[in-house]
Amino acid sequence: MNLKKLTIVPMLAMTLFAVGCGDDCESLCEDLKECKGATDEQKDADCEKQCEDGQKAAEKAGCEDEYDDLNSCASGVDDVCKPGDECEKEGTALFKCLGLDDLPQ
Repeated sequence: MNLKKLTIVPMLAMTLFAVGCGDDCESLCEDLKECKGATDEQKDADCEKQCEDGQKAAEKAGCEDEYDDLNSCASGVDDVCKPGDECEKEGTALFKCLGLDDLPQ
């Protein structure tokens, strides 16, 4: 999983809605703003709103378990600026639950 895919964890709201919940999501979102390759859009993100919107979207779609699994995985990533593929399975499961084809490239 490349940076763009892990960025989906809290920054999915920029294209659809954020993933993650509460303080974990907001913390990860804020950490991503500090990454060397962060876009202006990522740096300007309203993390609190994105995380709230993501949680509401997951609840509305009945994807709370997938949402929580992805949040738990993303919270355990050592360096959000240099992600591996450790949360790809969880991200794909959430996207599938939400009726989306796959993680954005």
